[in-house]
Amino acid sequence: MTTTLIKDYEFSTIIGMLDFERKIPQKVRLNSSFTSDGFIDYAEMIDFIQSFYNEQKFLSVEESVEKTAGALKQKFTNLRSINLEILKIEIVKNALVGAKIELVY
Repeated sequence: MTTTLIKDYEFSTIIGMLDFERKIPQKVRLNSSFTSDGFIDYAEMIDFIQSFYNEQKFLSVEESVEKTAGALKQKFTNLRSINLEILKIEIVKNALVGAKIELVY
């Protein structure tokens, strides 16, 4: 089985609980790997993830990876495993902070 990778994809979105995080989009970095029973277009997956984040405007990175993983499984039914990581890259000086989820279906 082949694992497909998406590494260091950056986009801006509303994510977080603090007042300024609810108003000003901040940069996040996405890293993901997944296996499937067939072809999944990683460009389509990236577009879906970015759109999903921008629609949801998550309060926490933990909530974001959980709900995004579920939405990905619904959209891409032939997913067999997913490892999804979201990092906030500008919120803490000299550090990346975020959350990661690993699921096997």
